[in-house]
Amino acid sequence: MSERLAVEGASAPGPAARLSLLEPALWQVLRTSPTLQAAAEAWLTLQAPMLGAKRACVLLPGTSVGLAPLAVFPAQTECEGGLRETAEAALRENRPVVQAMAENGPLPGTPQSSGAWIALPLALDDACFAVTAFALDSLDKDELRGAIRQVQWGSAWLVAKQAELIGRDERRTLSRSRSVLDLLAGVLEQSRFSAACTAAVTDLAIAFSCQRAAIGFVRRGSARITAISHSAQFGREMNLVRRLGACMNEAIDQRSLILFPAPETEATVTTAHADLARLQYGGRVLTVPMLVDDRFVGAITLERPADQPFSLETVEQVSACAAAIGPVLEDKRQNDRWLVLKAADAVMNGARLVFGPNRTGLKLGLAAALALVLALSVIQTDYRVTADARVEGLVRRSVVASYDGYLKTAGHRAGDTVRKGDLLAALEDRDLALERLRWVTERQQRTYEYDKALATRQPATINVVKSQIDQAEAQIRLLDEQIARSKFTAPFDGLIVSGDLSQSIGGAVSRGQVLFEIAPLDSYRVVLSVDERVIADLHEGQTGHMLATSLPDQPQALTIQTITPVAEARNGRNLFRVEGRIADGATRLRPGMEGIAKVDVDRRLLAWIWARPIVDWARLALWHWWP
Repeated sequence: MSERLAVEGASAPGPAARLSLLEPALWQVLRTSPTLQAAAEAWLTLQAPMLGAKRACVLLPGTSVGLAPLAVFPAQTECEGGLRETAEAALRENRPVVQAMAENGPLPGTPQSSGAWIALPLALDDACFAVTAFALDSLDKDELRGAIRQVQWGSAWLVAKQAELIGRDERRTLSRSRSVLDLLAGVLEQSRFSAACTAAVTDLAIAFSCQRAAIGFVRRGSARITAISHSAQFGREMNLVRRLGACMNEAIDQRSLILFPAPETEATVTTAHADLARLQYGGRVLTVPMLVDDRFVGAITLERPADQPFSLETVEQVSACAAAIGPVLEDKRQNDRWLVLKAADAVMNGARLVFGPNRTGLKLGLAAALALVLALSVIQTDYRVTADARVEGLVRRSVVASYDGYLKTAGHRAGDTVRKGDLLAALEDRDLALERLRWVTERQQRTYEYDKALATRQPATINVVKSQIDQAEAQIRLLDEQIARSKFTAPFDGLIVSGDLSQSIGGAVSRGQVLFEIAPLDSYRVVLSVDERVIADLHEGQTGHMLATSLPDQPQALTIQTITPVAEARNGRNLFRVEGRIADGATRLRPGMEGIAKVDVDRRLLAWIWARPIVDWARLALWHWWP
């Protein structure tokens, strides 16, 4: 605009006259210019003569080349040298900058030049959007200060223009968002897919002043019309419906929106749109495809009379509406289908994922899962019953007190290994020893009397004394036996599994009290606690292995001997006691050790072994709930 005005005023007698002639037009351009560039050109044309500047420019920051010229004065000149450097310094320091020109000319022999460059950043909401720079002939500080003040006052025009343009864009965006939200709200209000499509095309036709709006979705590779505005019912064989579908297919196939008549800069095929426009005697047609998850699911077609073309803003609004309602309508369409169609679609989608060109990880995972299923269905392995196990001695001998007494010594306790005949403990026997000494003395006295009666030939006395001697000897034998029983010895080589009298020396011991329990070191049995769900798989004679917790590196072979038919409830489970015999040679085992036992049953499929718990549970549940 400023260039055209400058050309028109070229016949004016001088610069001041030309400015006076152009000034009203320049002010008009500054007020009504639709772009910041046109406003900047008019503003420089007005501002530079006021300051007496020979050169001036307005630069834009934030571009790939640094500061890009937005407008220059005089027109069609370059903004280089001191102007650009001063503008860069003002932008970097975010304040007005003044730099003096060189004292000498650029080349020898050129006239000297003096003056200064001034530059000011232009900011809106504390954000710099442009930088303006002027070349002045004066170095007077007061004049330069006045020039900066004049530029600061004058730059309010550009700041206001920038705010106006931003507000215009925001209002346009707000209007577009409002129309999209209104349309989306109307679609969401409908629960059924067909009703939502009808509401969408009706709102589109009203919002954008269209004669007709139609929406269609892709089915079996071709777009089918779902709803037409202001039409409750329509047949698929109608000429209009076929042409609308052709327009949608044309836009979907080219993967872009189509506007007819097409702009000269666009190279799109519009044969179907031209055919539809002829029905309206040269009307305007706009088709926008709907993209959902990287695939086009349908399209929207709008029609206007020939005298109402679609503006760029309207095209953008329709595109935004299609992007917003497309996923919602597609979701409603998917949900409104029959369950059989949904299942078939899910199967087809799964097949595409498996046999399609991508998803290598999924294919490898499915192949591995299939190989695992085949392996489980073919490979057989040993089926074993697992149960908790506890080691016990095959024989357990109890050492019992034979009479009441007091403990004298206790040299061993539970956990000690003893040999046959080792002294385990002893009772106090001093009273028995004294009693025995009394009876020994009594026997000697009766023996003396017996000899005397025998010498004097007194038969009656001999018989009486003889009986007394026999009585004394019986008492002595009784006391010897009691003294012998006061010492408790190991009946065989073994391990004391219970009994600790080391803290009871001097304490009373009752007749029949169990003092020790001893188990042999070479004969053990294993007691298994088998769950009732697998007890039927066991029978006598089966073999297996037991691994003690304290000896995890030495499995012990065992043989099932006895299955007790009595269950014991423990921790919410019914467990049966099963006894097994440990093979000879288990020298490191000790009674009381616990571990895990596995009994070999037979060979079965891996799938059967792993799936049996689930199958058994399902059988019980079915039996429980079956009428």
